[in-house]
Amino acid sequence: MADVSILNCGPLIEGLERDLGISLETIARALDVDRRTVERWRANKSVPQGKTRERLADLVNLRDRLLRMFGTHEAAQGWLRASSRYLGGFTPEEALKAGRLDRVRADLDGLAAGVYL
Repeated sequence: MADVSILNCGPLIEGLERDLGISLETIARALDVDRRTVERWRANKSVPQGKTRERLADLVNLRDRLLRMFGTHEAAQGWLRASSRYLGGFTPEEALKAGRLDRVRADLDGLAAGVYL
């Protein structure tokens, strides 16, 4: 699991925005927190706690897996924005916005296993 520094989440949030091409709003919805909370983390004014910290680590791990699998930010972002049969026609990015990080992870697991749903 990724180490989510308790003192410095700003670079993690900026990395998610840059690498996945997702907004602070999408990050907030994926983590089930308010956008202002993510803005405070980004500015290093506060840090996530408990389950939210674990979910942030999960999102960082998802980012890392996508970059390893696809090799470029652009390719990873393309996958996030492509319709998925596993997700019922929704995109992984839409699933993140619905707070379904688990479904995005499962879709990626299927892809990694060679199951094209």
